[in-house]
Amino acid sequence: MKEIYIQQCIERGKGLLERAERILKDAPVDKVKEFAQRIPKRVATPEESIQVVFAGQYSAGKSSILKVMTRREDIEIGAGITTRHAQQFDWDEIRVVDTPGVHTELRPDHDKITYEAISKADLLVFVITNEMFDSHIAAHFRKLAIDREKAHEMLLVVNKMQRCAEGNTPIAQNIIREDLRKDLSPFTLEELRISFVDAEAALDARTEQDEEFRKIYYKRSCFDAFFDNFNAFVQEKGLTARYTTSLYTLEQVLQEALTAESSDDPDVDALQELLIQQRRALLDSKAQISQSVENKVQQTTNKIREEGRNVADLIRGDSDFEDVDQQLKAAQERVQEYVDSLVELVQETVEEHISDLADRIGQIAESEFAKELLSRLIERFQGINIDPETMSKVKQGADFASRFGQFLIENSFTPTTSTFSGLFKLQQYSGTAIHGMVKDIGHFFGKSFKPWEAVKWTRTIANAGRVLSVAGTVLTIALQFKEDADAAKLEQELRESRAAVRAGFSDAANAIELHFDETTNTYVAETIGQRLEEIDKQLKELRDMKQSRSDLFQELNALLEDTKELISEMHVDSHPE
Repeated sequence: MKEIYIQQCIERGKGLLERAERILKDAPVDKVKEFAQRIPKRVATPEESIQVVFAGQYSAGKSSILKVMTRREDIEIGAGITTRHAQQFDWDEIRVVDTPGVHTELRPDHDKITYEAISKADLLVFVITNEMFDSHIAAHFRKLAIDREKAHEMLLVVNKMQRCAEGNTPIAQNIIREDLRKDLSPFTLEELRISFVDAEAALDARTEQDEEFRKIYYKRSCFDAFFDNFNAFVQEKGLTARYTTSLYTLEQVLQEALTAESSDDPDVDALQELLIQQRRALLDSKAQISQSVENKVQQTTNKIREEGRNVADLIRGDSDFEDVDQQLKAAQERVQEYVDSLVELVQETVEEHISDLADRIGQIAESEFAKELLSRLIERFQGINIDPETMSKVKQGADFASRFGQFLIENSFTPTTSTFSGLFKLQQYSGTAIHGMVKDIGHFFGKSFKPWEAVKWTRTIANAGRVLSVAGTVLTIALQFKEDADAAKLEQELRESRAAVRAGFSDAANAIELHFDETTNTYVAETIGQRLEEIDKQLKELRDMKQSRSDLFQELNALLEDTKELISEMHVDSHPE
């Protein structure tokens, strides 16, 4: 049986946090033991947890699917309406919400409960049965997918597939796919994630004693395909990034704890502390830049989506085609103006953070701690003449002093002055260097980005194939010939036209969010990220240099590497190619 990827990451993260707390609490050195208080208690805070809402047809088996997915035994299932209000379950720091379903007719107040839960969802699992949509459930689905623009957050799950004559087989699934096509318009089957499952078969597999029958039941349930769909969605949306915050905190605490574990050489310890201070400043700046840019982008994309809603509201049966078209073009022009202003605002924001970083790094470089260390190192190695012969001898040395000397020469010696004034590039974010970084911001956040170019601007309208083009001049034939159109057909075309306009602007907003997210990540990686990699490499070299290692040091170092590995995996999997 496959598992939910994000749940695996959470389990591994919890293990790392518990392991770190145990190691640090048992540390024989008080200054190391104190770091246990800074270990996060959870992989994610309640505000960061992913919220998955199960909705759809009542008695479609939402609770059963949820029970299979979470393996919780306290979820009530059965015939009729077993869920009478939205129930939240904390499942390994993922919050899953079971709703009563929509349009039960027996309890119309359940609709309100369900829609309130849906409004807070990161991921919506909409469940129907193999009998598919009736007119009421189809209307609710379209309301969510089109009017509330939830299609990009939704998994459509067809349950009770064993009731099909062919069972839960590819043949039965393909038949239902084709029958669904008309109910999903204007979306295509390829645009939505659809899974075909049988929760009852999966639950039978859990209670079956015979191993062979258990495998048969579970295979019929097709839950592995559902889990693949769920995992692909989580990775596509980058939701695992929410669970790295505590891991980055753990990584920093471990770096500092390793520094506190003495090497019996005060200069090595001082060098590590100096690097840790700079690392902390870089890490803080990295997080601040990402958060500030995200806030600015969100404010702009909210305005863009509002533009789409305003234009869509103009499309009515008595609308004037030319007037709507002019308003559409004007909204497009305003969106481009928003983007141009956003580019300038983002550049200013990043420049402010880089300048703040330069000030902070400068304070570290000019601190008494750094000056005293520099003075000691110059005195310690003042007899070294840096020539090829001396360098060769230093590299050949096996003792600690020789290895330390080689490290200093390779990382911070300034040949022109024969001093260590270039100590670990502490001046990289000051003087002319910082001006270069600020100037280079425009290279990443230039005004070349056009949101319309990243979006598919045409969508099929009704069966006649009429096209709404956000970038063009044709709105819909129905608007020009509304007096001759059948009333019901006209209303359908108007509704789909409004949905297409909203979707077009929403797609543009999504493209803008993606563009600035990728651009910000690239900028941070090529500036701050590179320096963080250098610092991590230098810290590792200093740690490797210590000849005698305590059991505590080895445990902390292994834990640090495991933490970095998990962060790296979650980062890669959050941004699939």
